[in-house]
Amino acid sequence: MAGWGPSMQRVGIVLGTALLAVAIGVLATAGKAPAQVPPATPTARTIAVAGEGEASATPDVAYVSVGVQTEGATAAEATDDNSRTLAAVLDAMRALGVGTTDLRTSGLSVLARFDTNRTTQVVGYTATNYVTVTVADVDRAGELLDAALRAGANRVSGVRFDIRDPSALRQQALTDAARSARARADAIAAGLGLHVVGVRNVQEEAYGGPVAAFPEIPAMAPSAPGPAAPPPPVQSGQQRVQARVQVVFLFE
Repeated sequence: MAGWGPSMQRVGIVLGTALLAVAIGVLATAGKAPAQVPPATPTARTIAVAGEGEASATPDVAYVSVGVQTEGATAAEATDDNSRTLAAVLDAMRALGVGTTDLRTSGLSVLARFDTNRTTQVVGYTATNYVTVTVADVDRAGELLDAALRAGANRVSGVRFDIRDPSALRQQALTDAARSARARADAIAAGLGLHVVGVRNVQEEAYGGPVAAFPEIPAMAPSAPGPAAPPPPVQSGQQRVQARVQVVFLFE
């Protein structure tokens, strides 16, 4: 670099260094294969179906809810009369073998009654007290209901039948629901000339059956003396447990 000034010599050195770095990089990558792009994963083919299942059994427990409604000129008078009558109802239940732990207060109220023309004028009070009786022998539900009414109960808010431990029925209903979903998926796949090869996702949905109950019975006047009437007919029927599942099947 004879004849170059100091500044030109420095520029030449910088350019030479840059060219050397580029050359080294090219040589380093010359022997490497180009990067491979992974192939796209094919979209899984699925069939989404729902399945329902049901299992039933005879109820093994009943809940009878009865009450007493009384009226009085004062709240104390209505409540005292109500308490005496309800005590007689509870004694009748215990006389038939109902334990104290199977008697539970399920509703209690004392309400003022107003004059129909002047709504601010209190003309009396109404006391209402409900008790729920747990009946282990469902065949005796009618007998206990009849005894409560004869002892002075004048309200029946409901009779409900149930199964103490429905877990086994629940499992059976879920199994039936899963089988129903698989049968539907197989039918759809067969119609398309395909077949099910697996399961991608399963989801249980909230699903239940109806609960039988009696409607509210209004206050009843004491019956006239005569032959004793049979207990009111109470039929337990069958308790149903239902299940529903959503299943996404794989097919090919």
